Amino acid sequence: MKKDMNRLILCVFSGCLTLLATAQKAPKWMDKSRKAVLTVTTFDRNNNKINSTGGFFVTETGEALSAYSLFNGAARATVTDIDGKTYAVTSIIGADDLYDVIRFRVSVPKKVPFLPLAGDPVPEGTQVFMLPYEGTFKQGGVTEVSKLKDPYSYYKLSIPIEKEQANSPLLLPDGKVFALAQEDASGKKDHSYGVSATYVGSLTMSTADAFNTVYSRIGIRKVWPADVEQAAVSLFLQAGTQDAPAYLETLNDFIATFPNAADGYMNRASHYVNKRAELSPEAGGQSDCLNLASADIQKAVRLNPNKGEVYYNQAKLIYTVAVSDTTVTDSNWNIAAALHAIRNAIETEDLPAYSELEGDIYFFMNLYPSAYESYMRVNEGPSASADSYYLAAKSLENIPGAQISDIIALIDSSIVRMGTPIPPQAAPYVLERVEYKTQLSLYAEAVEDYNLYYSLADGKVNDSFYFFREQARLQSGDSEGALQDIREAISMNPQSPDYYAEEAAILVRIQNYSEALASVQKALDLAPDFAACYRIRGICFVRGEKKPEACEAFNKALELGDPLVARLIREHCR
Repeated sequence: MKKDMNRLILCVFSGCLTLLATAQKAPKWMDKSRKAVLTVTTFDRNNNKINSTGGFFVTETGEALSAYSLFNGAARATVTDIDGKTYAVTSIIGADDLYDVIRFRVSVPKKVPFLPLAGDPVPEGTQVFMLPYEGTFKQGGVTEVSKLKDPYSYYKLSIPIEKEQANSPLLLPDGKVFALAQEDASGKKDHSYGVSATYVGSLTMSTADAFNTVYSRIGIRKVWPADVEQAAVSLFLQAGTQDAPAYLETLNDFIATFPNAADGYMNRASHYVNKRAELSPEAGGQSDCLNLASADIQKAVRLNPNKGEVYYNQAKLIYTVAVSDTTVTDSNWNIAAALHAIRNAIETEDLPAYSELEGDIYFFMNLYPSAYESYMRVNEGPSASADSYYLAAKSLENIPGAQISDIIALIDSSIVRMGTPIPPQAAPYVLERVEYKTQLSLYAEAVEDYNLYYSLADGKVNDSFYFFREQARLQSGDSEGALQDIREAISMNPQSPDYYAEEAAILVRIQNYSEALASVQKALDLAPDFAACYRIRGICFVRGEKKPEACEAFNKALELGDPLVARLIREHCR
């Protein structure tokens, strides 16, 4: 009983101290500090107000602290000071959704009053002040100190607050701010909490935060990392997360922040070129985008000590425009300009990537010998790739007098560069090699490549594949294999008369005339005027010693225009 009475006396005594303290006169610094206190208001994309809460400046240049939840989903925000002046929030510096705090920058015309940050921790029992945007200050004590994130602290206070007073500054007797006021999550009004202001003031974005939902949920731009290289990585990561106009604003801001970084100008030039239709639907506006890109490229040339890299990127941009947009008539953006730019790059430094792009440009210009030379320069060094060998093969293919065996050798090298085992990506290269081998009558090797293609495609082939492999098998002497393939083609596409005619031709070769006649009839049922089928029918009748029927079939083939049947008529029908 005595113990409970002592506790009651202590509580009453503490309450009296609080009331006494509240009745005390405000510190001298209070009026000046109040000028740093703000109301922060956020708006969505449709300019509808989301909410308002407290906040305050912590630097004379306009850095401020408030609640993260206020900014969640916001497209823009403003702050209003105690004098009613309103300023725009320009960027987010750092945030922590777990503790519901955010650090941001405000566009201010000159130095503003601010609250200097106190260090951590503030001892338990310290008398402190809460300074809301509206109403009088409140005074109370720190009743509990706990760890937030080392070395920062989280405080419990004997200061009751209303919802609209959340995120007001909590100040020490010397006027320094040590925490942001927060409500009791349980809804109790007899005390409040405080998140270390020093912790909130330390929040910054890292490069990896570009995809962090804590930041992506906020539509207001984010402050760049101080290091230009990290900022450039962040710029790259943001490219896929914003539409064309928004990313242009991001690029503009990057350049304004790092005016001597050549990457900013080159990235903006690329954006002007590749997104010109989205930036300006009108033809005149798109032309302006190309002019702006040219100006940015020139700035990048001046700022980047590696001139070759800039010329190379310039050539890539011009080449992209020249090959994809026939409406562009500006001589700065045609294929000749692309060739001039890549030659500038090569004169600066002869790198394999530069030579390969030069080859692409020559190939587009139908200057195949020059393209071949450019690609082969790449192939002579360690940077040779599957693409460089394949493109050399395609260039050689278009040079009169080129040897098919040399083209095959280049495709062989291309496939080798893809690694062992050969990956599925090599399938189109293998199929193209089949065509060259067929031209050289290397039918057995062609069949091997067809089999390799089948394996790379995991057996997922169509009826045309079986039809073409059947012909290679037949030419290589594998009649049984050819018959299997053409029947597989028929099973996949039974409406093709060509497949039945091919089946009939194979059956004639293996002297199965009765089945050949049946296949001919199936073809003619689908295509009654199929001249070659009448020729095959005539051959079957000749082998069966049915001369009248044979001559009738041959004459029908001649009537339908078969160029091969005349010799058979002379031999068997005269």
